[in-house]
Amino acid sequence: MNSTHTAQLNATPSPSLVMRSDVEIYIQVVFLVIICIGSVLGNVFVVGIVIFDHKLHKPTYYFISSLATADFLVGAIYIPFYIMASLAQKWYLSLTWCKWNATFISVGLNASLVTLSLVSVDRYLAITDPLRYQTILTTMRSAVLLLVGWVHSIFWAFAPQLDWGEIVYQPKTSTCRPNWGAKGLANRVYTLGLALLPFGAPVICMMYCYCRIFFVARYHVREIKKNSVNTPGSDKIGQRAMETKALKTLLIVLGAFIVSWLPYTVLSVAKMISKGSWEFSSSTLNAVLTATLLNGCVNPVIYAIRDQRFCKAMKRVLCPLSWKDSQEFNSYLSSRRDTTKDSTAQNIEMGNINFAQES
Repeated sequence: MNSTHTAQLNATPSPSLVMRSDVEIYIQVVFLVIICIGSVLGNVFVVGIVIFDHKLHKPTYYFISSLATADFLVGAIYIPFYIMASLAQKWYLSLTWCKWNATFISVGLNASLVTLSLVSVDRYLAITDPLRYQTILTTMRSAVLLLVGWVHSIFWAFAPQLDWGEIVYQPKTSTCRPNWGAKGLANRVYTLGLALLPFGAPVICMMYCYCRIFFVARYHVREIKKNSVNTPGSDKIGQRAMETKALKTLLIVLGAFIVSWLPYTVLSVAKMISKGSWEFSSSTLNAVLTATLLNGCVNPVIYAIRDQRFCKAMKRVLCPLSWKDSQEFNSYLSSRRDTTKDSTAQNIEMGNINFAQES
């Protein structure tokens, strides 16, 4: 490691901005360990279930598998080194590996954002145009979209390694990151493109798709209630319950994303606008980075575990014998039912959640 690299690793700004108490460091490390374990095990589990259950070999679950793969990379490659750096309060390895580590997390986070937007588009098409959904989003087209998304993510992450953009060592987090306050026209163009394309475009796409999904689902709920036979009181209660469930799902999906990514976005934009002149404390930067990493641990729960079809697949893969017995029992009950049903059920699927109306 040459003298320039050594100087960068040993560079320390104002001690008041860098120093953190031992208690704060240990609390952060505990959170990081939980996030790391959750990101690795949770996302491996999701990919494994999709691979082994042929009923999930559909575009929706290919997107979810891609999301899990991206989050797994962050949890397996980046977080362990971040934990070591946080405990030591410095980067022990070479600056070269520090920069490559930053490249890997950029690939994972960029791919995660792009895939999240693809999931939202997939659900948007399924809700707004269900009759043509399977012809619009075929397996081949979904594979092409995923390939383009990963190439797009890798390009923006690897560009600084080819001298377009900068990756710098950040003493306050003891890790490397993109230099949002980089000088020079080429570097400024890179940071602007990094903010708009890998981040800005997927976020706008997600916001639009999920808001449209909510309004379409609410319209369908009202149409179903209008055409069903119910007492006036129960009709209003049922409609309100389903609309509340739809809103809850929307808030969970967007809320988790905003909580994880908004702080990092605000700080990055502030750094870019001020051309690096604005300084933030070490505690703030580490808290923001930890919150961003939390998204990879939460995604398997939001997009997979809460999915009814995924849960059924999970039971089929993990408990095949009990699932078979349950299916036979349900089959027996079905054969005993009258041909005339006493109740009607209508389902509206928004995202990965089914909204059922039962009268």
